Amino acid sequence: MAKKRKKIQKKKRKIKKVLKKRKKTKKAKKRKVKARKTVKRSGLEENKAHKTKIRIIGIGGGGGTIISEIASRVKKVDFITANTDLQALKSVSRLVKTFNFGQNLTHGLGCGMDWKIGQRAAKEEEQRIVKLFKGVDLCILVASLGGGTSSGAAPQFAKIARDLGVMTFGIFTLPFKFEGEKKYQIAKNSLERLAPNLNVLQVFPNERIFRIIDKKTPLQEAFSAVNQKLVEGLEGLIEMIYSPGLINIDFADLKAILDGRGKLIYLNSTMAQGPNRAEEAARKILLDPLSEYSFPNNEDKDHLEGGSFTVDKILFNIYAGRDLRMKEVEEISKTICDSNKRAKIIFGIAQDNKYNGKIKITLLATGSKSKRTKKKPKQIVKIETLPPPVVLEKKKRKRTKRRPKRKPKTTEKPKKSSHPKKKKSKKPALKRKKKPLISKSKKSASRLKPKTEIVPVILPSSIENKTEPKESTNNLKVRRSALDLKKDAKEMEEKILEEEKKWDVPAFLRKRIPKIIDDNKN
Repeated sequence: MAKKRKKIQKKKRKIKKVLKKRKKTKKAKKRKVKARKTVKRSGLEENKAHKTKIRIIGIGGGGGTIISEIASRVKKVDFITANTDLQALKSVSRLVKTFNFGQNLTHGLGCGMDWKIGQRAAKEEEQRIVKLFKGVDLCILVASLGGGTSSGAAPQFAKIARDLGVMTFGIFTLPFKFEGEKKYQIAKNSLERLAPNLNVLQVFPNERIFRIIDKKTPLQEAFSAVNQKLVEGLEGLIEMIYSPGLINIDFADLKAILDGRGKLIYLNSTMAQGPNRAEEAARKILLDPLSEYSFPNNEDKDHLEGGSFTVDKILFNIYAGRDLRMKEVEEISKTICDSNKRAKIIFGIAQDNKYNGKIKITLLATGSKSKRTKKKPKQIVKIETLPPPVVLEKKKRKRTKRRPKRKPKTTEKPKKSSHPKKKKSKKPALKRKKKPLISKSKKSASRLKPKTEIVPVILPSSIENKTEPKESTNNLKVRRSALDLKKDAKEMEEKILEEEKKWDVPAFLRKRIPKIIDDNKN
């Protein structure tokens, strides 16, 4: 009997607890109903925050393998692989949804590195592809360019997303050099078609894998190292959007940064710890060995082969524990801001206990391409300097009294006298007049010639021969008037000038020749 009573009492207690819970739930419901009625009466609606939906679509075989590895690490995102090859879709992770297209063309096989087949397959399945972008705020397209499906279908996917007004972010890899020039050219042409349909895009050349791996690294580990870098960037981006912070960054800030068409993006995320954690994290965030383009102030010369890009907008978030100091925030912000002073910058700070003793930075920058040409070494041109011109010191001539000029004698016939007079011989006077003019010029030129001649002067012998007056066969001595002498002097000047044109005579002799002729006149 006692046992039965105890059982009955327990049942009563349970019934009382259930009734109390029901009463509480009824009261809570009544309160909610009253609140709704008051909201309706006041004309206000309930404020509901819009949940941003992010979807990552891998196109082709390479894009599918990248996504299947990322899916297990990145959360709060939908993953879809799109491919024409059914066999490749079977090897994808279970966390990733599959999308097969182009069966009428390929019959469940690949495109055989023919990008035109991939483009046609995407155009035929356009209505089905549109459904992938419905209700999506941000779509990230991932593809390994160079193949038929990825190079042909990816531009078509981007075009459909643009027509629907979906913000698109492209992450693409370029083939290795040993895969051939043709495959590399297909990838480059595909990038040109993709750029106008995307908001932003980031390119990773496969050749840069050798910067982060050793010679002994296996093939699978090498590709997973690249995927790990992509995971870090995407994790930081998604955490930036969804997790609230002290200085919060939301999807509206991200939308302001990604606004535009065909812009390049630099996405990187790093973590550091220790006494110099802020300095180390700020230095690492600007260095990305896999990215094709680097930050403009990048001091590491190994990363400058691809070039840099002019940054227009920067968005970065700092994650740390409760031990974050103001000086560390100032140091990180200064290093990022000094890299591009003209850029529009948005930053945030989030604190979480899991980051105690650590600092994590996620940086997202957009801009346009600016090629960095290697500076050619300056060629030192040796200019053969000529010796300085010799300044000739004019010898001071002794001042002598000038003789008065003789008046020209008239040629009047003398009157005949009864007494015949003997003719006076004027041999010395005639000899002076008959002396050739060049003889004096030679003497004056010889005086002006310096001991060390810069330019050798060779006067032609023809001038001497022409200027020397021919000795008349007749011994008759003829007088010359001043007019005759002037005519002869002019003729001499003209002949000398004509000869000078043929020969390179130095400037100081050219100036002296008219003076020499004047002396001859005197």
